[in-house]
Amino acid sequence: MASKYITEIAISTSPERELQLRDQGFHMINVNLNQGTSSTTIVYMWFRMGNGEPITRVQFSFTDAMKDGLKKARFTELPVNLNSGTDGDVIHLWYSSGASPKYNIPIVDLFLTTDENEEATQFKLGWERLPCNLNRGNSGDFITLWLKRKSETYICDVAATTSFQDDINLFNEGYIRLDEDLNRDSGGNPIFLWYRQSTEMDGWLTEMNASIDHKQDSSLRKRGFTVVNVNLNEGTSGKPVMVWFKKEGSLPIKALTVTSNNKEDCPYMEADLILIDKNLNAGNNGMPLYLWYGN
Repeated sequence: MASKYITEIAISTSPERELQLRDQGFHMINVNLNQGTSSTTIVYMWFRMGNGEPITRVQFSFTDAMKDGLKKARFTELPVNLNSGTDGDVIHLWYSSGASPKYNIPIVDLFLTTDENEEATQFKLGWERLPCNLNRGNSGDFITLWLKRKSETYICDVAATTSFQDDINLFNEGYIRLDEDLNRDSGGNPIFLWYRQSTEMDGWLTEMNASIDHKQDSSLRKRGFTVVNVNLNEGTSGKPVMVWFKKEGSLPIKALTVTSNNKEDCPYMEADLILIDKNLNAGNNGMPLYLWYGN
């Protein structure tokens, strides 16, 4: 019987390692992770299907502080820097297998995109976007990893953190960290948004929003939204930025991501994603970042 799930992921940076992984039954994703840079190092991502415990979560680290919770939650770290041969951020891939059957759904395929037009297609096909740019900190193409799961999933919970102390608890509770610092380049605390997904047909989120002033806070509260009680501008000179969600309605949220693009002609619109057009770095000098979600 053919294997259904991905059980291992690997990275190669040399022809010798490529040959070794191919001989071991790994499948190569044919995208050089250094695409668009001047580096001569060819970096490929590989995966292997097997009958062991399936991989259910994939995360990235681009600072040492991001690693602590992953280690404590017993994620497997791949030792190879995905930015090998460049002067970009040191990026490591981590994965976890098994854990809670309610929140951890097996991964059956991986895909890499190198531009936003490709991303729109992946959203339409029901893939899950991991927002970390695998060329983070260098001049290369914007490369993102996508996951295909065994079953359709619905986002049932969201959370946010302003330090890394709570990472271990959230990882152990089945949450997935959106690996982009929402205070990027602002000088503030490292802020990350998290979500948890399930295949169950109830308790899902149906709508999300954000507020950047007290008037918007009041309006969203009156409309039945619940606040994620973490200021996404923590540690900056900007006004408080809050994320809100609602669980009333019949259309569950299936996709949630963060990007710096809020343009009306963004390909995400073509995929029927909804833009929350409020800069999560409002009032500071950080990189403008916006949330998108899809039902």
